[in-house]
Amino acid sequence: MVRHFIETNTIIYKTTYKKTPHLRGFFIFDIMRNIVVIIISLLLFASCSFNPNPIRSAFKKDDFLRRILKDKDKYEIQILYTEVSKNTLGQTEFTDFEFKLNDQKYFYPASTIKLPIAVMTLSKINELRAVGSNISLKSKINLSLINNKKEIIVKDSITSFQNLIADVFLVSDNSASNVLIDFIGYNYFNSSMSNLGFENTYLNHKFNPDPFVDSSWIITNIDNDTISSDKNKITVSASSDISNLKKGNKRFINGEIINEPLDFFSKNRSSLTDMHNIIKNLIYPEVTLSKFNLNVEDYDFIRYWMSRFTFEDLGAKYIGDEKFFNSYNKFFIHGMDTILNNTDIRVYNKIGQAYGTSTDSAYIKNYKEDVEFFLTATIYTNENKIINDDIYEYRETAIPFLSKLSKAIYKDLLD
Repeated sequence: MVRHFIETNTIIYKTTYKKTPHLRGFFIFDIMRNIVVIIISLLLFASCSFNPNPIRSAFKKDDFLRRILKDKDKYEIQILYTEVSKNTLGQTEFTDFEFKLNDQKYFYPASTIKLPIAVMTLSKINELRAVGSNISLKSKINLSLINNKKEIIVKDSITSFQNLIADVFLVSDNSASNVLIDFIGYNYFNSSMSNLGFENTYLNHKFNPDPFVDSSWIITNIDNDTISSDKNKITVSASSDISNLKKGNKRFINGEIINEPLDFFSKNRSSLTDMHNIIKNLIYPEVTLSKFNLNVEDYDFIRYWMSRFTFEDLGAKYIGDEKFFNSYNKFFIHGMDTILNNTDIRVYNKIGQAYGTSTDSAYIKNYKEDVEFFLTATIYTNENKIINDDIYEYRETAIPFLSKLSKAIYKDLLD
């Protein structure tokens, strides 16, 4: 919990009251004032100390969560939770709580990093428009794909940034995300995130599976001007103070098990704090004093797609799809529920799941009940300690954990 204390300085006065009787009352008053301030400070400290952490309270109310709690270190759990309230002036205030938070302990962000990729896409569009480029979210763009030999594989495929970003949020589409990476460029993303204060978030590679992951997209606007990045990638390396970069005792590669861990030294990275604050910036830019280069329409656009269920896709292409069921991409609240029990709860989020790590970062809001909160959590499940064999306890442990955690916190707020 974020605690606020009154700091006091104890001053020892050395004087002889007999020689200065007119000052005696002043010193007694001053000493009494310091005592009162110290007492108030202790009371504030006590009230903060005994105010229960809602995350720990959630664990206590569910048998499954209690079992996970016993092995919290094995599961590499980290949680950040923010209560949203109004003060007497009607201003929005945040109260933050954490559990096992360690921004210097590495976990693989997987697709959660697609959220800032989408944000940086909107930012770059605004920059291009500012210098006269004829481009917008909804306007047509042409995509051509070239391989490492500079051979054209795909010629003039037509789409829009709106369609690409929608697929990123609805089904976490890797190919759409990789097109956005070629549009903004690694260097633009990494320098922008660092300048915005998200120094633990950087991008070094594209997403698999994607048949064109090793190729590059050339993107042109409706005037046939090339607007994709052509700068050589500068790879960001993990700093020496980051722990947990090697995962698993063994790793599976090319059909063989190799007796060594997988080193994530040059992989993509983010932190729970960065993820959590990015969501806060997008939902409450006026409170967080967001510095994202976005306009009002951009914020509305990204919030809209963050909160959609797959059946709400404009093209309705995922309706009835068994793989992309209604609550696909919503670990919090909905978990593995293929039939939605409560559509009044909106989850504005981005999930990530790969190499045994499952993460969700979200703003959760029930507009009818006026309940809202921010929650970001990650859990690692890999019982056989083999990386890249696709045998992880996602359905048995990870997704139920994230779903039950969010439901328990939500229920406490609802009650």
